[in-house]
Amino acid sequence: MDKSRTVIHLLERAARVHRDRPLLRSRSGSQWQAQEAGRAFQISRQQARGLIALGLRAGDRVGLFAHTSPDWVRSDAAILLAGCVSVPLYASSTADEAAWILADSGARVAIVDDPALLERLIEKLSDLPDLERIVCLKSVAHLERPDDRGRTLIRLADVVAGADEIVLTIDQWQALASDCPPNALEERAAAVEPEDPCTFVYTSGTTGRPKGVILSHRAFVFEVETAGQALPLRDDDTMMLFLPMAHIFARLCCLVCIDRGVEMAFPRSLASLFDDIGEVRPTVVPSVPRIFEKVHAQALSDARSAGGVKERVFRFALETGLEVSRLQQRGRKPGRALVARHKIFDRLVYSHLRRRFGGRIRFLISGSAPLAADVAEFFHAFGLLILEGYGLTENSGAATLNRVDSWRFGSVGAPLPGVEVQIDDDGEVLIRSANLMTGYHGRPEETAAALDSEGWFHSGDIGEIDSDGFLRVTDRKRDIIVTAGGKNVAPQNIEAHLNSSRFISQVMVYGDRRKFLSALITLDEEHIKQWAVGRGIAFSSLAELSQHPEVYKLVERLVDDRNRRLANYETIKKFAILERDLSQEHGELTPTLKVKRKDVTKKYQKLLDSFYSEHY
Repeated sequence: MDKSRTVIHLLERAARVHRDRPLLRSRSGSQWQAQEAGRAFQISRQQARGLIALGLRAGDRVGLFAHTSPDWVRSDAAILLAGCVSVPLYASSTADEAAWILADSGARVAIVDDPALLERLIEKLSDLPDLERIVCLKSVAHLERPDDRGRTLIRLADVVAGADEIVLTIDQWQALASDCPPNALEERAAAVEPEDPCTFVYTSGTTGRPKGVILSHRAFVFEVETAGQALPLRDDDTMMLFLPMAHIFARLCCLVCIDRGVEMAFPRSLASLFDDIGEVRPTVVPSVPRIFEKVHAQALSDARSAGGVKERVFRFALETGLEVSRLQQRGRKPGRALVARHKIFDRLVYSHLRRRFGGRIRFLISGSAPLAADVAEFFHAFGLLILEGYGLTENSGAATLNRVDSWRFGSVGAPLPGVEVQIDDDGEVLIRSANLMTGYHGRPEETAAALDSEGWFHSGDIGEIDSDGFLRVTDRKRDIIVTAGGKNVAPQNIEAHLNSSRFISQVMVYGDRRKFLSALITLDEEHIKQWAVGRGIAFSSLAELSQHPEVYKLVERLVDDRNRRLANYETIKKFAILERDLSQEHGELTPTLKVKRKDVTKKYQKLLDSFYSEHY
């Protein structure tokens, strides 16, 4: 790695080397349109000059409050090309959450996607004394569902009233470029050092206020290069990006694509994801496990619904695919009869699931949370290889990764080139490499606790490394439950297996310092309603259905089935089915769909306590 390089150099090289190659693809009306790298970065350079014209200095922080889209990529590049520090925010952030991050980071300018997000900031302007300007990229926001005021469309003119003096449209922003000195971008590029901050990435906040992780240009350049070595991306690849770009996983994927000249496609929304995948036909799709779990559950549900011969064919095909997969996992080749049978089922069954992902997938990538081994094995049985990786915001996104030629389901792969991973005496995963954070913004004590004197980052995860160097992460250290009997239990393992049921949406296992484990469970609305209708169960809402005795018996069977595979102290003795699913809107899930245990526990403490009373 060239230690003098910054992300600015990476962007400038990409604009030059990949100038004529399609980089950003999105849908406009009924057509998909691609924008070449040269044109994309031409826009970013114009926007960067606009930021400099606003008076921003090198090192100033700029908030980026936007949905995953080409606009996000261009705006992020503009911030960095101006020598500023990018502070991405989740588009799902509430007004309070967004304002807290902007205030904590000291952002002088914020770039927002549309009037709906702008409205959240305007109501918090009194809490943002450092914020001087807000750029709004769109004039209209189209909402997927009505907001609390019944609106499905929000216009900029209706939102900006009273804040005209600080709000700029994208045209006004870009027009400022003419006020920027001619050589300003070159001067900024020369002034930024590899050790300078590149971005503040705020953690998702599963246990409280998010922390601003400071990642340097050197850390990001190293991470892009080492991840790029591990991923065999090709010139003709297309990566479908739908994860929130404020998350380090999606951000890393984006920068690797830019560096390698790989086209990125952006769906219209999460609701249209599989329709858009079918049209774009990507070759690589990074995702959180929840998407894979839903596809897995839906495939099994469809087979059951088909019944008769079709269900039996599906089951036989699955058994055949798993047999081939397990031979390959052991490095063995299937015999002739098995190969012949596999080819027949590939045409009849496997190809249908692959077509759901467009039919051109070379590999899928899973990150952000644990992926159940049986889900990964199911996909592999159908000819889709999921490469699970592991990393944190604090190490720029990836420390380990399964490779296309070296993988092990249930593990998160081997360390990336130049990354050291070891297990501490208490089982904690430690990481040491050039991709580590500088520290937590404004939190010196927490920085000192996370980064020791020998350069190891203490991840907070519990794991083990096998004899071949594959890492297996079992749980978060702070999530480990210690029962009243002194037994240590990793709740995520139990939750992941229950989550793989098509009827269950979320599970939170509870029981720290208690006599036994209990759980809060939410239902998958679509599948549980289909199940109820098929059995003639009358209901008027999910809340009513969730409390039906037959539904309780169904979930009880699922819990009992899981319990049979666990030690007695790991089993769930009591549980409750909540009347609605957990959500980001209610502050119970992070933007990457992880359960905020602290918040959920606090909200349902009375119910959880009741599990341990004699009257439950």
